[in-house]
Amino acid sequence: MTAGWVGRRGAGLAVALAVTAVMANAQVTGPSTGGAAAVANAGRMLGHTKRVLMVGAHPDDEDTELLTYLVRHEGAISGYLSLTRGEGGQNLIGPELGEALGLIRTEELLAARSLDGARQFFTRAYDFGFSKTLEETLTFWPRDSLLKDVVRIVRRFRPQILVSVFSGTPRDGHGHHQAAGWAAREAFAAAGDATRFPELLVDEGLEPWRPVKLYRSAQFDTTGGQVTLDGGRLDPDIGQSYHQIAMRSRSRHRSQDMGALQEIGPSPIRLALLADRSGGGPELFAGIDTSAPVGGVEAADLMAIRAAKYLADRRVILDAIADRSRLVAGQRFGIRVSVWNAGPAAVEVAPRLEVPRGWTVKSDCLGRVTPVAPGSVSHCPAEVWPDPAARPTVPYFLEQPPHGAMYRWQAPAATLGNPFEPPPVLASLAVDGFPVDREVVYRHRDQTLGEVRRPLAVVPRVGVRLSPEVAVWPAARAPVADTVVVTLVHSGTDSTVGTVGLLLPAGWPETPRQPFRFTRDDERRTLRFPVRRPATMAEGAHTIRAVARDQSGRHYDAGQVTIAHPHIRDRSYPAAAAATIRAVPIALPAVRRIGYVRGAADQVPEVLAQLGLGVEVLDAQAIERADLSRFQVVVIGSRAYETEPSLVENNDRFLEYVRRGGHLVVQYQQHGFFAGNYAPYPLAVARRHDRVTDETAPVQVLDPDDPIWRDPNRIGPSDWEGWVQERGLYFARTWDPRYRPLLGLSDPGEPRLDGGLLVASVGKGTYLYTGLAFFRQLKAGVPGAFRLFANLLNPVLRSPAP
Repeated sequence: MTAGWVGRRGAGLAVALAVTAVMANAQVTGPSTGGAAAVANAGRMLGHTKRVLMVGAHPDDEDTELLTYLVRHEGAISGYLSLTRGEGGQNLIGPELGEALGLIRTEELLAARSLDGARQFFTRAYDFGFSKTLEETLTFWPRDSLLKDVVRIVRRFRPQILVSVFSGTPRDGHGHHQAAGWAAREAFAAAGDATRFPELLVDEGLEPWRPVKLYRSAQFDTTGGQVTLDGGRLDPDIGQSYHQIAMRSRSRHRSQDMGALQEIGPSPIRLALLADRSGGGPELFAGIDTSAPVGGVEAADLMAIRAAKYLADRRVILDAIADRSRLVAGQRFGIRVSVWNAGPAAVEVAPRLEVPRGWTVKSDCLGRVTPVAPGSVSHCPAEVWPDPAARPTVPYFLEQPPHGAMYRWQAPAATLGNPFEPPPVLASLAVDGFPVDREVVYRHRDQTLGEVRRPLAVVPRVGVRLSPEVAVWPAARAPVADTVVVTLVHSGTDSTVGTVGLLLPAGWPETPRQPFRFTRDDERRTLRFPVRRPATMAEGAHTIRAVARDQSGRHYDAGQVTIAHPHIRDRSYPAAAAATIRAVPIALPAVRRIGYVRGAADQVPEVLAQLGLGVEVLDAQAIERADLSRFQVVVIGSRAYETEPSLVENNDRFLEYVRRGGHLVVQYQQHGFFAGNYAPYPLAVARRHDRVTDETAPVQVLDPDDPIWRDPNRIGPSDWEGWVQERGLYFARTWDPRYRPLLGLSDPGEPRLDGGLLVASVGKGTYLYTGLAFFRQLKAGVPGAFRLFANLLNPVLRSPAP
């Protein structure tokens, strides 16, 4: 038999996907009915229609306590619309930034929703970094495009109530927050206006929808709230308060350091009513018709909830396991669909598999009615062949490169604004007319974690990765060999033989291809290629590509990047096997050994090593015990005082290192560093910390005679060109007079900030604090940032104060 998504249109698909959403958490924990708690919560949602949509700007902006209260107390189908996926933030749990960080934060939102019970939506907006005004934000996110995306979700989700997390005014601070508040207000007016965005009806079938009430969160506004709800109520089915459940939900935002305490007792949730078309007053659903619907998305959702409740009551559990997670176009893989009847009565089922068009399914039992006796499990094996032309799996919002700070979506209308596209393979069945779908996943036993489930993804037969992805080479270096590394990953189930080589810029000496041979799945090879630069190498960017060719003549020039962290589901996307080499006129400081304490999302040590500098990363044991005098320079990575507890415990060792003549460079730190007085002399940061968000902001050298501007590189205006996202953050607001400010910066129309680069003589050594965002600039290969950072590393820049 062969099946495809094309046969699942309209309400049937809506019901199936809604059931999948209801059961989503089971994909992490294994198959389950959800138990009595799930049954009770489903019961609260039946017999009425209550729908609430919350609008914010980022992952972690949502009021998880309000969402939990709405779902678990009011029985409301609730959702959170985040304008962005948080790509512009920092990462406390790994090296991922940008789009990869957006994948992490999308999954963290889904992990949070699995606890508070709400649904998750997005717009096309890409988080381009901190913005100080609404006006600046809307130059990156065109007004009509952003508003259209919000209206799309309002018309699809059809909430009676909109809740804006933000006010849309300067008091929100972040320009993205202001944009979210503005968009929520505008969508409340525009979503029901048929003359606004009529293409949503023509192209996507979304009819105008008028929400009845608009609220604003007043959680931090004790005088502005007109409605106060009690998040401290105990949920009898969970045994915790809504607040406690919400804090568990919030703690899923691990990449943002959002772990929260689960305090017991009363917990007020405050809301301010901004607009009311019902005349019912400030109480949440007062004046709103919440009677059960007879059609539309509301009815489909309630049908899904009834199905989930019915199956939980009947104790029928569907599971579907594949024998591999990485699928290769045209290659067979196996699936076992299992139905467990844990109830007291027999059931009859006819399991199916839903696959993309062009895929082939063979099975003797799919689609056949099978009785399942009480207490027994029925297994149905199947063989599946992906389309020979199937492309590697990529999240729909990454299919195309973004246009400025907006994603370009190419997906079916029903997918737009969702966290991800539907999974490639679903198992489905119906019990007494109630449907249920189950994502087909791969599972394995981790000796530490136990059962681990991973989504299926189509990958290349031979994945090719080239590293480093970005490197800076001194332009004046003699034509010696540098090294790039090609990593091959084999996902085929049979043998693959071939060669891999480099495509070098015109005029560069050729590098011989190297052979490879794979005989089984999941084999890897790492090959080192010496690259000889030409005798004369032009300054600027040069691209190197890696291409593998197998015995059948197939070419492979990309690999699959997998984002994997234990608290979220894995996600993968393809990345071209390409490296950007920037030839930069840079002189290196005369240092033989650099000690480095790694910070958050910090790949600066690897970048410095690529330049030929000797870098030793200090782990917790080295921080505590190593002889720091071995290093001419020690560098503290950004936010290392948060991510490395041993640094806090042994801070005095580093200050003593400076007093004895060492050179310590401290990159930006957050409030805990300043409050903990870890610097040698007093430093203070503003509560809303000083930062310069315009990456093109002009700079003013405050002490032109300081050697930092000339040794070993003479820093000039061109060195401030090409910076990405921002100049810097967490600048000191005030400092002890023993520090000397060396640089002044400001965003347009704002006072100059001088706390971004401070140096002080301490004993026989020097201490330097900088808020400049080197962690972003060096990873991006910004030439001027490399030249300036090389100067910061120079241990002979300063002499002790007389």
